[in-house]
Amino acid sequence: MLGLQGKTAVVFGVASEDSIAWAICQQLAEAGADLFLGYQKRFMSRVFQLKDKLSAIKGFYPLDVAQDDTTREFFDEFAKEHPGRKIDVLVHAIGFAPRSCFDRPILFVEDADINTAMTISANSLQRCLKFAMPHLSEGSSTITLTYAASTRFVPSYGIMSMAKAALECWTRELACHLGPHGHRVNSISSGPIRTIAASGIPGFDRILDHVEANAPLRRNVNQNDVAGTTLWLASPLSAGVTGQCIHVDAGYSITMVPQSIMDV
Repeated sequence: MLGLQGKTAVVFGVASEDSIAWAICQQLAEAGADLFLGYQKRFMSRVFQLKDKLSAIKGFYPLDVAQDDTTREFFDEFAKEHPGRKIDVLVHAIGFAPRSCFDRPILFVEDADINTAMTISANSLQRCLKFAMPHLSEGSSTITLTYAASTRFVPSYGIMSMAKAALECWTRELACHLGPHGHRVNSISSGPIRTIAASGIPGFDRILDHVEANAPLRRNVNQNDVAGTTLWLASPLSAGVTGQCIHVDAGYSITMVPQSIMDV
């Protein structure tokens, strides 16, 4: 039932070999899916180096999810080169905020930077699905990636906390809007993972240490943990699941008072 032979998956967000999106690509490929990647031009050389590592990658096109025109062009190019082909799985693994959002207290972040973070990290899910709709197969599954800072304070995460909260709201709204057409939309709330995006968060190493010490499984999760849940959400085994935020965080999200306070 996890087999995705003959299925088409579109993945947005591959930036390097350490990307969660790349681990997702590998597991979808192992399950038999054909892959089509959307990449940012600034990561083009990295994506091109990776493309030959997976024979399942059948196409890759530039994508700027901050703009209607460039997002539409991705799907137009996909349809032009593969007429009649439908998308069964769409993975939205995109998040970005300007460096200035982390270099000053959130009270003083400029409106333009807030808008950039919200547009790319949250509202882009709506934009991607808006232009993907004519190309989605019946029963398609869309998966996006969020983080627990959407509902709780995490030092230094700042505006991305608001962006992830908005992304989860979009997940619910879009799941209800697209559900009658047979399309599912879910989010995965991952524990902290060392990636290019995470490297810009001040104190990230200390966050990793804290989660490892206090999560019920006493470890951090990795890219493959998230990819495995993505594979399940992409498969028929999760056909009755939509609008959900699934935590893949070694159980950290169930804790309130950390066990470590009992250590003397």
